[in-house]
Amino acid sequence: MELTLTGRDNPAQIGFARLVTDEVSFAYLTDVYVLKEYQGKGLGSWLMDCVDEELGTWPNLRRTMLITTLKDGQEFYAKKLGMAPFEQGGSGMVVLNRRGNGNAIEV
Repeated sequence: MELTLTGRDNPAQIGFARLVTDEVSFAYLTDVYVLKEYQGKGLGSWLMDCVDEELGTWPNLRRTMLITTLKDGQEFYAKKLGMAPFEQGGSGMVVLNRRGNGNAIEV
């Protein structure tokens, strides 16, 4: 009898994206990670497509946010998730955000 293991080691996890959210009105994209040897193959873009698809199903979502210091990161998230800078003033840190379908406030 052959035993097949599943879980953390089989198949190996090579990346993930993590949202901290109430699953109703707010989502904070806190982690996007792909192992170095798998980077540059479109997996980060695929993860963001999955995140965007999930966020699109939340009709009351008011805001999605993330923090990055990388210019490349700003461009990537703007392209993949439609994120835009939320000005913080000279710190070098950029908070990106996107209004959701449930946001009634015009800014």
